[in-house]
Amino acid sequence: MAGLTIGQNKGGVNTSAVGSGQSATVTTSGGDLNDPNFNGVANGIVGNDSKYAFRLSGSYRTPGDVLVAGSLVANQGYPFVSTFQVTRALVPTLTRASQIVWLSPRGDERLPNVTSIDLALSRPFKFGQGRQVVPRLDIYNIGNADTVLGTTGAVGGSYGFPTQILAPRIMRVGFSVNF
Repeated sequence: MAGLTIGQNKGGVNTSAVGSGQSATVTTSGGDLNDPNFNGVANGIVGNDSKYAFRLSGSYRTPGDVLVAGSLVANQGYPFVSTFQVTRALVPTLTRASQIVWLSPRGDERLPNVTSIDLALSRPFKFGQGRQVVPRLDIYNIGNADTVLGTTGAVGGSYGFPTQILAPRIMRVGFSVNF
């Protein structure tokens, strides 16, 4: 048995200056006139937007009654925005203590593509009438990919440092008893 899904993840589209999380720009309506790039870069895609999203999953029961199942998930990297903090030390005429300036339009910069493969193995062992023990082995992120899912977008000493990565390879061993 197998399944395939090909699609697109649509992030939100920011069209205002008010919001929270990735869609936030400033906390006042009407825009941020202290940022010279604001009107040109504040709008655009946000969140978990990716132009392609690919899912493949399947399972097969071997002649020895071993169930082998797996899945492949692949997405284009999510968007992020680089920013720079301007202070009065750089611009003495600045009307506030500091100003965050966006350096690129939303969606122009993307994190690396995300690909993950999972595998599961199980086999029932029958004992007595209608009773069985089913040991199971699940391996998540079988290739141990360490894809960056979040990064520091503020230009400075930590620019580009990962803030989140794909979970490491995890092996889970378990069993179920059916009676």
